[in-house]
Amino acid sequence: MDRHYVIITPAFNESKYIKTTIEGVLAQSLQPISWVIVDDGSTDGTGEIVKEAMEKYGWIHYLRREKISEDSYYASNVYALLEGIKFVSDLSYTYLAILDADISLPSDYYKNILDQFERDKRLGVASGVYVDRINGGLRKVLNDRRSTPKAIQVFRRECYEQIGGYVPLKYGGEDTCTCIMARMKGWKSWSFPEFVAIHNKPIGTGHTGNYIGIRFKQGLNEYGLATHPLFMVVKSIRRCFRERPFLLGGISRLFGYIYGYILHEKRQIPDEVVRFLRKEQINRIFALNAVPADHSVDS
Repeated sequence: MDRHYVIITPAFNESKYIKTTIEGVLAQSLQPISWVIVDDGSTDGTGEIVKEAMEKYGWIHYLRREKISEDSYYASNVYALLEGIKFVSDLSYTYLAILDADISLPSDYYKNILDQFERDKRLGVASGVYVDRINGGLRKVLNDRRSTPKAIQVFRRECYEQIGGYVPLKYGGEDTCTCIMARMKGWKSWSFPEFVAIHNKPIGTGHTGNYIGIRFKQGLNEYGLATHPLFMVVKSIRRCFRERPFLLGGISRLFGYIYGYILHEKRQIPDEVVRFLRKEQINRIFALNAVPADHSVDS
């Protein structure tokens, strides 16, 4: 089987964490043919750390990108990814892995994920799950089996190219958007909870000061993705009781979504994707969030 894969990592001021990420990739039982780390305008020692690794390993590459001030944090991150993907466009690879610069990977992560791709030829985008490292401990992160977090996301190259790649969304959610577009094209998207990575810098904490603010930003994210209003209400209520900070987190998420409507900004995803997503979400409500049999993936 062809197991050639590449990794693309966007990095902005990750000097505190990126050494651990590099160590995790070097320890993989199945290593990539190329790893491109795109420095998205860092002002700390991120670039020096990557260059030091690049000198030792010929398959590690460093690119420098200067941020554009008008771009949001999320969109800039995606533009960095796109530069890295363009860099490897002439390589012969079958799988495209995206890896955040603050992740600790188990040594068999990519081997295990590629095993799943080989078992199911309709699997287009896959991942494990991650836990957040907080105050020295590990905290589980809620996830939907049909969603794959960009921090540890892996694509079948054919799927990624067929959906047209990442959309640089102002409020984030580009990983969710790729999963939606993959399912719309007939692919499966799936996360495998048995493959666990560690997120050393919990989502949002690099650019938002507190968890209430993070949940509010995630509500804006849902607006940008055109989440159906009824689905958003149901999801927010559920998150009030299942996600920290309890109650306030779900309320803040809903307020963020409503604020998106107040701003009334034009959404960046195609109308056909919006229609597909909203139909899928209504079906999920009436099916009590059950996964259709033809979309589930056996591990």
